[in-house]
Amino acid sequence: TFVVEGEEEVGGEALVDFLKQKKRDLKCDGVVVSDTGIPDLKHPALTYALRGVAALEVRLDGPDRDLHSGIYGGSVENPAMALSKLLAQMIDKNGRIAVLGFYDDVAKLSAYERKQMARVPFSEAKYKKLLGVKALFGEKGFTSNEHRAARPTFEINGLTSGYQGEGSKTIVPSHASAKITMRLVPHQDAAKILRLVARHLKSLCPPTMRMTVELGHAADPYIVSPTGRLAKAALKSLKSAFGHEPVLLREGGSIPVVEHFARILKVDTYLLGLALPDDNLHSPNEKMDLEVFTRGIQMSANLWTDFAEAS
Repeated sequence: TFVVEGEEEVGGEALVDFLKQKKRDLKCDGVVVSDTGIPDLKHPALTYALRGVAALEVRLDGPDRDLHSGIYGGSVENPAMALSKLLAQMIDKNGRIAVLGFYDDVAKLSAYERKQMARVPFSEAKYKKLLGVKALFGEKGFTSNEHRAARPTFEINGLTSGYQGEGSKTIVPSHASAKITMRLVPHQDAAKILRLVARHLKSLCPPTMRMTVELGHAADPYIVSPTGRLAKAALKSLKSAFGHEPVLLREGGSIPVVEHFARILKVDTYLLGLALPDDNLHSPNEKMDLEVFTRGIQMSANLWTDFAEAS
């Protein structure tokens, strides 16, 4: 059975209703999704864990209108400055998120998992070049691959305040806002994290400001055993198609429907991705490598027999 939907980037709410309505028709042993990646052609991968996501928007309101900075500046707090100082307190000097209770449910990486992640080829120099950055950053005590796939994050996605047109405009803006998402790891609960972060933000609000926190979309992280019978069958299909021993990965992105498959259909999802690191997902010039595409076709054909034998 093939399930096709086009709302993945906007929450996929219609698919959730569809799964509930067609639960009996969609009875299966497992689900295969190819919306993840591989390090390179010599390292095909089974992704066994995904980060979840929790989104919110925070807004600070100061004066009831933009003010002339020459006449009023210095006598009122600037909302843009207040928001900047507030957000700077969310991450400590060691790269940890400074919200009480944020890490309470984070599952510790096992020695086996860290060993598997260390198998993945990684060059810090190439990674910096790929991203166009001067230096890397991350939580102390973890590798860059662990940062991007197995640790939670707090990211400012956008900041808005004041005049942003050409030239200058001498004002104290009336408000400032930030769009924020947090990537979550097993076994964090997205709804709980939103409550904790909203409460923490409100505790930091200065008395000169009025704060509004609007909660957005959320999806829990996902993890499946990489040693189960269908997982082993998936690894067999990968090895046959690519001609190399597969690696086990955690993925930093989120695929919310995977959690719905588990909750509604009561089945695991096997993430057999076909994207390369330079495919520019969600970026200009997004592409797909034709050799990976061809090998993906072979892998998909192998799955029919390998899954059937495992079942």
